[in-house]
Amino acid sequence: MKRFLLLTILISLFGPVLASEFDRMKALEEQGTENPDLYYNLGVSYWQTGQSGMATLYFLRALHLDSAHKAAKENLNYTINLSQDRELYPRRLFLLRVFLEAYDFMNLNRMAILSLVLLVLTALSLIWYVNYDPEKEKGLPGLVLSILLLLLLTSIAFMSFKAYRRAHNMQAVLLENSAELREEADSGSARVAKIHEGVIVDIQKSSGEWMLVRLPNGQSGWIEDKLIARVMD
Repeated sequence: MKRFLLLTILISLFGPVLASEFDRMKALEEQGTENPDLYYNLGVSYWQTGQSGMATLYFLRALHLDSAHKAAKENLNYTINLSQDRELYPRRLFLLRVFLEAYDFMNLNRMAILSLVLLVLTALSLIWYVNYDPEKEKGLPGLVLSILLLLLLTSIAFMSFKAYRRAHNMQAVLLENSAELREEADSGSARVAKIHEGVIVDIQKSSGEWMLVRLPNGQSGWIEDKLIARVMD
């Protein structure tokens, strides 16, 4: 939050300089550069120009590449708390929040390192178990091997799940000031809900120029695909 406010002051004081910096960052993006810090800085720049939808989109893109990006996470929460649709986001229980914080902290790189360390320790414990004095009980080395093997399998499972979620990210952000969700993929169908710029949705399926999306509160409806932007193009 403090970093976000500091950037706000700097941008207001050095607007022209930062405008050229924004152009440079957009050029890097158009060249195919994928970097969480680049996306985070673009998100801050969009926020300063009043484009909360684009800011939310780029904070999500930064977290898509690095779920442990602290600044992007803080500023995403900040934009959500200021949005008109903040009541749509569920209030999670304390233990669930702790779990999700730990899950996000262990990004793919950290999960890979952890899995590698556990693999080495498991291999060493296996060697210990095999070469243990046959005249003694193998209870201790067996217990150590079992625990390390369980931790290794759990680490690999979480890493695989995070990799799958990253490859199949279906999040999107509304970029228009407001839009209406419909019961069917037709502008003449009944309205389900009215949403506002910056709200985060999950795409469930598409039909022509329409997308079936799910809101943070679990409610679903159809919206024109031109009104939203995917986190992962």
